[in-house]
Amino acid sequence: MITATIRRRVRNLEAEFAAALMPDYPPLTREEVTDIERRICADEALTRTELHRIAQETPIVDGEFLISCYRGQLTVKHYIGIDVADI
Repeated sequence: MITATIRRRVRNLEAEFAAALMPDYPPLTREEVTDIERRICADEALTRTELHRIAQETPIVDGEFLISCYRGQLTVKHYIGIDVADI
């Protein structure tokens, strides 16, 4: 077997195993999302659990803010005048 094929298969197995071990968090409530938005605007740190929950859901705040997290990197996008919830 080619080394690249073996690496790809191992990487896929590791990703599936990691997904199976990730805990099932309850959906973020409106109050939690508002608190996270406030803390992001105030440059306060978020906990690892909050980052995992954001990565699972990618919440939309007030229709204009899209919060996402990928590999621990938090991204907040602000769409002025566009209601992202309708898209």
